[in-house]
Amino acid sequence: KLHKSSDVYVTHTDDPTLEPWVQWPTFHTGQTEHVHGATELDEGHLIKTPRIWDALAEDGIDSIVFGSMNADTAHKDTVFLVPDPWSAGVRPSDPAYEAFHKFISFHVAEHTNPNAKPTRADALNFVKFMLGHGLSLQTITKAMNQIAGEKTSSADRKWRRALVLDLLMWDVFANTWSKRRPQFATYFANSTAYLQHRYWRHMQPDVYQVKPSDEEMLNYGNAIEDSYRHMDVIIGKAFDMVGPTGRIVLATALSQEANTRYEHIGGKFVYRPHNFKDLFAWAGGPQPVSFEPVMTHQAWATFASEEEAAEAEATLDALQSNGKTIMEWRRAANRIMFWSGLISKTDPGFEITNAKTGERKAFDELFMLVGQVNNSQHSRDGAFWVQTADGSAIRHADRLPLEDAYGIMMDMFEGSASAASQVAAE
Repeated sequence: KLHKSSDVYVTHTDDPTLEPWVQWPTFHTGQTEHVHGATELDEGHLIKTPRIWDALAEDGIDSIVFGSMNADTAHKDTVFLVPDPWSAGVRPSDPAYEAFHKFISFHVAEHTNPNAKPTRADALNFVKFMLGHGLSLQTITKAMNQIAGEKTSSADRKWRRALVLDLLMWDVFANTWSKRRPQFATYFANSTAYLQHRYWRHMQPDVYQVKPSDEEMLNYGNAIEDSYRHMDVIIGKAFDMVGPTGRIVLATALSQEANTRYEHIGGKFVYRPHNFKDLFAWAGGPQPVSFEPVMTHQAWATFASEEEAAEAEATLDALQSNGKTIMEWRRAANRIMFWSGLISKTDPGFEITNAKTGERKAFDELFMLVGQVNNSQHSRDGAFWVQTADGSAIRHADRLPLEDAYGIMMDMFEGSASAASQVAAE
């Protein structure tokens, strides 16, 4: 339905860094990476280039920005913001949404940590918030079926939690939209991207040298296709929400494709520390004041000063095997994004050395195997569908520079500050 009533573009990015936390700011600002400067997650508060919702605010158009990656706003009065789950530097516009954001962020950031459990207080605060902010019977039923399925099914159904998370977020988004009735709104869902990274190998096993087992195919063979059908449901909800006078934009900013670069080593495997504090305590040196997990196996470590962060780089470098560090990191002021650089399965008894102290330790005492989670890689092309005002459909043959999507969306509001609602489903 949306495809048949839209200007359909394929976007293309030439940003040097091909990561969603870079391409989404390019999409939102209409400027390339060289201008907006984003290179990592949780940098929304550092981006000074105005986003589309800031430009609309200058014309008196109010917005809801719900979960958009690396988002922030300078227009607190007209832009209602709920930041993405990886954001620690930007807070929700309404403090009442803190319980929601905290709970969602915890489960997204800690989904690879089997020992992570939310506090009872955080869980109760989340439930109270959801009951007052649009939790639907349909989502409750989906969540209950998910819990029951995990307990009774012989197959691994945990991956479907990502789909339930989308529905929880949609319920809150739709409730917020119905109360505020903005002229522009964004809703960001990450489940399909997450499942593509995990299970592209299972969707297209013939492309890979390393084949999934029969059990893995039973568990995950339909995961990505199921997520596509799930996204179709979300778009249907958007149609119902905005009605016949609203217009919907579907954008992906980039896309994914099979990742076969690591087949010669059996695929890429990643590791995450059991406990960030324990890792840095064993490493020695300056200790972070906080940790902010982001993607599957990566986290920010925040230090009291830039000097301490710089010193901690040497600490990470000292975690070694055969005289070479096992860690990778990037520093930004007083913060370090860090992760294990190992990408193959380790042998039993594998040890690492702290080059500063000479102490040796079993690798698996400090790190856990997350698994083979990079079965796809990012592609520079993305989908950008803009529902037309008259319902006509146009297929654009030439690729559209990603930064030019900004102008097309701005044109949707040209000449009318009272235009019908527009929803960008990201």
